[in-house]
Amino acid sequence: MTPQASAGQEQTARDAARREQAGRDSVAGLARADSIARAQELAQSHADSVRSEVMRETVASEKHVTNLALSAADKALMTQQLHFDYNKADLQAVDQQLLQEKLGILQAHPYLVVQVAGNCDERGSDEYNMALGERRAAAAERWLEAHGITADRITVTSYGKERPLDPGHDEAAWAKNRRDDFMVTRRVG
Repeated sequence: MTPQASAGQEQTARDAARREQAGRDSVAGLARADSIARAQELAQSHADSVRSEVMRETVASEKHVTNLALSAADKALMTQQLHFDYNKADLQAVDQQLLQEKLGILQAHPYLVVQVAGNCDERGSDEYNMALGERRAAAAERWLEAHGITADRITVTSYGKERPLDPGHDEAAWAKNRRDDFMVTRRVG
């Protein structure tokens, strides 16, 4: 065989090897591209599934919250105030009756949370009135807990003499300011 023929055969063999390698590379490239496409489809499918589940949970939660809506009468009852005697944090009979009515609403709506805020009239020091307001709010909290409302559904705060309803400086104004305010909030789950 002549050196030219031998060189031609070597070139042909190299060309064939290159074509074969290119074919393998092409198949591998196609397989890789197919694998990437499948992984992207799977990831998109998973993301769609998660998004769909979140949407279902959100819709369910919104329906749940909507179902917890209080009637106007219940809202009015839940915001009614308790009133206290001068320098006292004891619940009066009329206040216990009002708490009994609030209790019925809280039992009917187990996802409601109530904040009780104790308030005082203008007499006394800031420190004394903050402590007295706390005792007043705690009295309502203890009553509700004693009647089955769990502690995690009641928050207590005191405003002392900071939030008077009546700015007057007489017994009629002071009687209005010695009170517990109730604010209803909702929670889901």
